[in-house]
Amino acid sequence: MLIGILLTVMTLSSCNGGLTIGGLEISPSDSVEISYLVIVDQDSSQHWYRPSIEIGDNYCYKHHSWEDVRKKSE
Repeated sequence: MLIGILLTVMTLSSCNGGLTIGGLEISPSDSVEISYLVIVDQDSSQHWYRPSIEIGDNYCYKHHSWEDVRKKSE
């Protein structure tokens, strides 16, 4: 019975509808939004880069790795 009361109290006191990290409340408006430049490779795989892409090494946020980006010559 004591365990049931403790679980009920913990459940009711922790369901405030918000998220907390280290005792600080955060809301969805506190999140950071980054726009990615999506490039589709020849094999139809997507790569996500920052909009300021350069020729050479760029970090792909989808694959979590550095990738060599080159412009296709026609």
